[in-house]
Amino acid sequence: MNSSLETLIQNGLLLDAFGVVGLGLIGLAAVRLARRNQSWGGTMMACGAIALLIARLYVILSPHFINDDVLHRIGPVGISVTYGLPPILLTLGLAGVVWGLWGHERWLKENR
Repeated sequence: MNSSLETLIQNGLLLDAFGVVGLGLIGLAAVRLARRNQSWGGTMMACGAIALLIARLYVILSPHFINDDVLHRIGPVGISVTYGLPPILLTLGLAGVVWGLWGHERWLKENR
């Protein structure tokens, strides 16, 4: 196997980049939908996509700036927040995107 392809697969850089770009595009599309149609579903999708993007960026970047020294400084409450925040953001983000899709579809049916 090609060594550069093996590095991309092992480090996950390519998948991380595609994930971040995809979430950014979903967020931009949802913002455009919310502004053009004045749909609350588009706003919910945008909020959900932003929460997913923040959580994904946190998961990608946290190994680079969170070490034992930082964990010692923030204490037990900070450690709990550090470990609990990504799953909460991912859950709320996914719920926001799904609820936004449902709400926008319902809004379209009511306006027809």
